[in-house]
Order: sequence, then structure tokens, then C-alpha cells
Amino acid sequence: MPELNLLSDEDLVGLYKEGDEKAFNELYRRFAPRLKRLIYFYSSNADEVNDIFHESIIRVVKHIDGFDMSKAFSSWIYQIAVNCCKNQIKKNRRQNDLIEKEKFRIVDRNTDNDSPDMKLINDLEMKEFNTAVNGLKDKFKDVFLLRFDQKMMYSEISEILNCSERTAKWRMEKAVEIIARQLRDKGLV
Repeated sequence: MPELNLLSDEDLVGLYKEGDEKAFNELYRRFAPRLKRLIYFYSSNADEVNDIFHESIIRVVKHIDGFDMSKAFSSWIYQIAVNCCKNQIKKNRRQNDLIEKEKFRIVDRNTDNDSPDMKLINDLEMKEFNTAVNGLKDKFKDVFLLRFDQKMMYSEISEILNCSERTAKWRMEKAVEIIARQLRDKGLV
């Protein structure tokens, strides 16, 4: 058997498809630093870089049978990483937009210049927001409050709640979806 480090990327893919796990390890060794560097340009958040990188590797493994062996493996794996980056950016944007809109719309609108009627409406909106947050299951509420209120990183949250960072992020997404749905149902969003 030839030394794996001397084989082309495509030859390694072929061996991996035939069941040689060491071939994938060599591909991982070759591409991990370059992919992480690429991902870092999309998101300089270390937690996100690792998450996006792992998501990219999972997709590579999951879809490697669909890789066209006549093409360059490097192009294919980079495209997967770029797509994962773009998906994360969209997800972050949606989540941050909702949170920022709610913060400004509910909290910051309540000024001393508001009429008594406006103060009552703002108080009712804030009450509905708090009700939605308090109505979350504990596992979602804990992540939401640590991230939204305390501005903690997912790595810190995962340590505090004894769960993976991926789980913490998923719980945050679900919390935001639940809160948004409840506020939409009440006609507030």
C-alpha cells in the first residue's frame, strides 16, 4: 500500500469510499487547518469557527459518496465549508435581528416622553415578552437568558449547563422561534 501522504486528494477519497478510514484521516490532516482559516474569515468568533468546521466535516462524510471523482476534491470541500458559513451567517442575522428589534421596540420605546396610553401599551408588550420568555421550558429559558441577557459565549453556556455548544446553540434557536411565534400570535411582531 502506498504512503497516504503521497496520494492525491482524489485517490484518498477513492480509498475512503472503499472503507479505508486512514485515507480520511489524511484528508482531514490536509484540509483542517485550511478550512478553519477560511471559515475564520467568515466568522472570527472562535466558537462559531469550530462549529462551522465540524458541520462542514459532517457534511463531507455524509455526502462523500456523491462526490464526482472527476472533479477536484479541494473545490468540493471548500464549497461545503463556504455554504456552511453562509448558512450560519443567515441564521445569526435572523436571530440577532429579532432580538434587536424586540429590544428596541419594547424596551427602548418606553421613554419619559410617552403619553400614559403609550406607556400602558409598552408595559403590556414588555409583559407579553416576559411571559413568552418565562413560558419557555427551563432548558430553553436558561440558554436564552444566559445568551440574551448576560451576553455569554456558547462555550461558557455549555459549561454552565453541562451540555455541548451545539446543543446550547440549538436551544437558543428554539427559544427565539418560540418567543417570536408567541409574540406573532399576540399581534406584537
